[in-house]
Amino acid sequence: MILHDIAMVASDTTRSKYYIEELIKSDLIPNYILVLINNESKKKPGQDTSKVEQGVIFLLDNANIQYTIAPNSDINSDAVVDIILNRGESVFIFSGFGGVLLKNNILDTGKFFLHVHGGYLPNYKGSTTNYYSLINENTIGATSIFLTKEIDCGPILLRKKFQAPDNRTEIDHIYDSKVRSEVLIETLKKYMISQTWDFELKNNYGGETFYIIHPVLKHLAILSK
Repeated sequence: MILHDIAMVASDTTRSKYYIEELIKSDLIPNYILVLINNESKKKPGQDTSKVEQGVIFLLDNANIQYTIAPNSDINSDAVVDIILNRGESVFIFSGFGGVLLKNNILDTGKFFLHVHGGYLPNYKGSTTNYYSLINENTIGATSIFLTKEIDCGPILLRKKFQAPDNRTEIDHIYDSKVRSEVLIETLKKYMISQTWDFELKNNYGGETFYIIHPVLKHLAILSK
């Protein structure tokens, strides 16, 4: 099933691969995908191997999904923003490189950016929040929102908590992507049934904002079964 009013921005990351694989399995195909390729020798946050981009392109080619490769890897660049601005779709699933924030120039395009945050909102905002929730309550979470100019404060479409995985060393590249993918698919299925974006919580304020977890604290979170 083609989601005619929904496109996607997909960076060459393990998360994008999970998203695309699950979208294909669920027959929820974005009308168009803009692929952000990292051509630098240094990996960007969220990349597992230097050949992840080949995996993304391979998936798209095999599924015959319409895509183009962006002129650069910076979603906030004028060239990338122009592409998004001139597309007909109103909603873009956002799967960017880790730590990248959308700036005013892209948020002011009038498009809606559907993002799945790796944490249970509004309780856990910011970065690497699932390690903090592991320490606090032995769970990880994921929440789908429409992005706004305030970090992780957009209206909540769907949120879920998940049991902590047995192997906590694989959270970054496996379990975080899995739970985000599950929430993304459920969000899109809800939309397809109702043909409207139903919000679980429009007032996504409060909670606590966390910052990139210290390696020692991260290690404790992995060990804190």
